[in-house]
Amino acid sequence: MVLSKRITAAGAVVTRDGENGLEFLLVHREFRNDWTFPKGKLDPGENIVGTAVREVREETGYAIRLGIPLPQRHYQVNGVPKDVYYWHATVLEGDFSPNEEVSSIAWVSRDVAQEMLTYAHDIDVLNAANEAVQTVPLIILRHTQAMKRVEWSLTPEGSTAPDSTRPLTAVGRMQANTLVSAMAAFGITQVHSSDSRRCQETVGPYAGARSLGVILESSVSEEQHSIEPEVASNRVQELAQSAAPIVLCTHRPVMPTVMSALSESLNVSISLTTAFDPALTPGSMVIFHRDVNDLNKVVAVERHIH
Repeated sequence: MVLSKRITAAGAVVTRDGENGLEFLLVHREFRNDWTFPKGKLDPGENIVGTAVREVREETGYAIRLGIPLPQRHYQVNGVPKDVYYWHATVLEGDFSPNEEVSSIAWVSRDVAQEMLTYAHDIDVLNAANEAVQTVPLIILRHTQAMKRVEWSLTPEGSTAPDSTRPLTAVGRMQANTLVSAMAAFGITQVHSSDSRRCQETVGPYAGARSLGVILESSVSEEQHSIEPEVASNRVQELAQSAAPIVLCTHRPVMPTVMSALSESLNVSISLTTAFDPALTPGSMVIFHRDVNDLNKVVAVERHIH
């Protein structure tokens, strides 16, 4: 017997400030005759975070910025397990028009939303969004797949070149492209990178798409970190104090120093301490959601393993 694959979907609980307080966006699907949150299935090769933003835009017409992750929902659809990932989100712009998925929308208070929502499993997600605080993301990113050192050294270009010039593979470049939607989802406005080529190529697609400069950080390169790890640690702690939404791209050998520096400088609850595990595969990232009113306070952490 062939087991059915799991369905993976993502969406968001979108809020705005209304005349009488916080309002929540609900969507009505005519074909199911239900009221729920905008969400949809993951496309092949798509980043799950990008899925949430895309689905909200397709179903409601609204561009959004994601905040903290909300409780996941797990249930079955026609006997097939389905996992739905949610984030709290705020509206940037847009207008709604009825479409194939959604016939109408409603901006309502939490009390009204509790009455309107069709599915009981949506209530916990709603309540979590109601408690969400505004945050500023700090993304720690390991560069995507790069050419192996030995392979690079055997090429005409790499035979006499330093390891810092080693490029991404074709797979690594594809991974870098999938990260564009993820960083855009959180509104990253500052792109920091090791000055090694493979890190610059990892964040390059996003920086280019957003017309952002890449701020080179030599202290978090493999070479400089091996000489002065304390300089890298101090620099990471400085970046953690920035009020801007930031991504920092670095290397596997530097990750323990990065995570140690953040664990020392950020106020993180015990339940979130596993976030500082430095074991990240190429193209994976950790997102620290810092309280906008207290940048040292981390209220949520996400680990996205590529």
